Amino acid sequence: MWFNSFSQAASAPESEIRENGRPVRDKGRGYIFTEALVAAIDVAIGLGRPLLVSGEPGCGKTELGYAIARRLGIPRVHFFSTKSNSEARDLFYTYDAIGRFRDAQAGRAGGQADVADYIEFEALGEAILDAHAPHEVAHLLEGRRAYTHPGMPTRSVVIIDEVDKASRDFPNDLLREIEDLAFRVPELGRRDGGPAAAAPETPGGIPPQRRPIIVITSNEERQLPDAFLRRCVFHEIAFPEAGVLRRIIASGLEKRLLGGGAPLTLPDEERDALIALLQDFRGLRLDKKPGISEMIDAAALVAYPRDQHPPPLDTRLGATTAALAKLKNDRAEFGALIERWVRQGG
Repeated sequence: MWFNSFSQAASAPESEIRENGRPVRDKGRGYIFTEALVAAIDVAIGLGRPLLVSGEPGCGKTELGYAIARRLGIPRVHFFSTKSNSEARDLFYTYDAIGRFRDAQAGRAGGQADVADYIEFEALGEAILDAHAPHEVAHLLEGRRAYTHPGMPTRSVVIIDEVDKASRDFPNDLLREIEDLAFRVPELGRRDGGPAAAAPETPGGIPPQRRPIIVITSNEERQLPDAFLRRCVFHEIAFPEAGVLRRIIASGLEKRLLGGGAPLTLPDEERDALIALLQDFRGLRLDKKPGISEMIDAAALVAYPRDQHPPPLDTRLGATTAALAKLKNDRAEFGALIERWVRQGG
């Protein structure tokens, strides 16, 4: 097993990607990888384990999956947004039992109402299907909602977002499937009221080079089960230091174009002043600390097209309140901080 597949590809051109079949323009583009994060990704890919990423909201956890796909030239990203009522099965497929019953009662589909017509595959299920040749999973690619296979075995990226939103049973119920990357569809084991049969399932033994790369994000709102944690490679995305923040702002502004297409710019001294102000603000006792995404929004609010001459930064800082201070008490703190900052000359 290798442990440098991602770090060696770090200089490769970023590829275009599709999320759940739809084109994705900017997600993950220009992502700034730290050495520690690259090492964690290398280990997760090398061991074939999910990468569990934590950190405060807005630190880039969700964007990471898209960035990995771009750097590795993986065009397919499967995204799953965890909800409070999510079940482990929902990661693989959903079964519309109510719709099937309703259609059967109404006499639709020629009175057949085949189970396969009401199965729809979801993020991790699609990624596992992608990793196999079409003929290996043909028995699962049936029905009106049949999943469109890419046509050849391929690796994809799976993002399981905010896993800690679900019940404690959710990660516990994934233990076998997350190791084997195989799943069964029991509903297809009994079709049209006939005798029960073995539930169709996906083959096991996905080769390492086609094994889906799984990125799981957590806001650490509750403790995840130990058995689940043992099966993951963990990395915490800490709020970056000033040097990394400079690179993140530069990358973020490149993606924010005005209607006419003119790129936004922020001189080095103004960027550094904004970073210093943000760090001072985060050091206060706040109800909600601004994260990286808010910081980029704030930079975009004080940046300007290269062909314009804006007023001094002091007079533009008030506009950043909308991005950095989103709760009443925090807005008051931020207003007072700007006044002190301007009075003291930064």
